[in-house]
Amino acid sequence: MERDKKYLELLLVFGEILVAIIIIVTVIVSSFQTLIMISGMIKISYPNKSDILELIDMAILLLLALDLLRTVIVGIAERQIPVKNIIEAAMIVIVREMIVNTLMNGSPLYLIYLSISFLMISLAFIFISKFIKD
Repeated sequence: MERDKKYLELLLVFGEILVAIIIIVTVIVSSFQTLIMISGMIKISYPNKSDILELIDMAILLLLALDLLRTVIVGIAERQIPVKNIIEAAMIVIVREMIVNTLMNGSPLYLIYLSISFLMISLAFIFISKFIKD
């Protein structure tokens, strides 16, 4: 029984390390793609709205990937799930959706839903920060 538990823990750590490696490779590739996109925009006198939206979207996704990488690394090191980091990632995702919705002239009702979601997640973050000590 104890032996099976050790194998399971080892398998879990291996899986977390594999996820971290995949995120690192994704961030590196996306960073190069972003640099290429910026250099292409510099050549054009006035970048169009979709290029700017794509650049902002890529930058926010890179931030999200880095935040997830931090969460995985902290989880491996401390052998526990850092809930505050997961909530921060959720906040980044909602802000990204708000920006995309605004730039694409999306539905005002959808923006209200996103705002309510962001408020609820912010309250959860405050609650966890106040009542759960690291």
